[in-house]
Amino acid sequence: METTTKRLEPYQLLEQRLAEWMGYHPSQIVSCSSGTAALHLALEALQLSPVSEVGMSDFNMIACPRATVMAGLRPVFYDCDDRLNLDCGYIPQFGPEVPEVVMPVHIYGRRCNMEAVMDAMCNSPDDKFRQYVVEDMSELHGVKPHALSDAACWSFYRNKIVAGEEGGAVVFHNREHAAHARQLRSLGFTEAHDFMHVPGGHNYRMSNVHALLILESLKNYEWNEKERRNIELMYNDLCPIEWRMPERQAVWVYDFRIPGLTNELQTSIVKTLNSKGITARHAFKPMSIQPEFRQQYPLVHNPVAAQAAREVIYLPVQPGMTTETIAKKSFEIIQQALDSSKK
Repeated sequence: METTTKRLEPYQLLEQRLAEWMGYHPSQIVSCSSGTAALHLALEALQLSPVSEVGMSDFNMIACPRATVMAGLRPVFYDCDDRLNLDCGYIPQFGPEVPEVVMPVHIYGRRCNMEAVMDAMCNSPDDKFRQYVVEDMSELHGVKPHALSDAACWSFYRNKIVAGEEGGAVVFHNREHAAHARQLRSLGFTEAHDFMHVPGGHNYRMSNVHALLILESLKNYEWNEKERRNIELMYNDLCPIEWRMPERQAVWVYDFRIPGLTNELQTSIVKTLNSKGITARHAFKPMSIQPEFRQQYPLVHNPVAAQAAREVIYLPVQPGMTTETIAKKSFEIIQQALDSSKK
């Protein structure tokens, strides 16, 4: 008697390939429609108390606190360190002020000090202070999350290292959390599909069209990563030593920091670069000054994040497109702008 093997849909095949790539079991991986959806699913799947707080860096991408709010939780902003990542020295130790969740975001391809995060969050002598760690890996493709993280999230937006037009994924330490997230991503449908829904579900399914694009990108990861390292070396040769940022564990973009740069001059440089076809970007702005959060955080003072927001610019890293000519032109434009500002 012949047996038939059920053919995997592209989104399921992607979950399998991601599991192989990162060293997990496919049952731990949940693909979804975007990186923001991944963050939201991760927080919802943990089934936290509605008064829970999620600690994260003030120097951050807006998707992180927004996903937190969508999950009915409260973001708490801490200052960043000189690597632009969450400064773990600000995380309260065990007690009533400790956040229930910490969300380390690996900014611009630099891995957070996960050992320090775990020291602060996972060694509570009292079970009532159960804490969770949810990593945002969107800018750190190719690096495995910490073994003790409860969840880790990826974006596969088209500007990421492994990319489609859109898409995301979450890996969970606990397979029950993954199973719950799998229901939530499909409007809360259970396997019975009897129109009795798990509360809190959303339409966060990944389309097969996007999954196919991401699978193709994943096949090319080794070539992509090598080319990105070559572009990083090319930028390093052109970037003044005093502007260079610390080592990256993944080359998503090339960020650099010009001491003393003002908001106005930063904006002028970015606009000029973009007008020449070079997709440079401002650094992230602190979350505590964003319109939707600043009333809640009127007295936040995170000086490192505020200064980095003014002084950091990043340049694109696009294998096959970022040439030495473009790189030279970028730094020539930047130097001309600085020279003109001194006249």
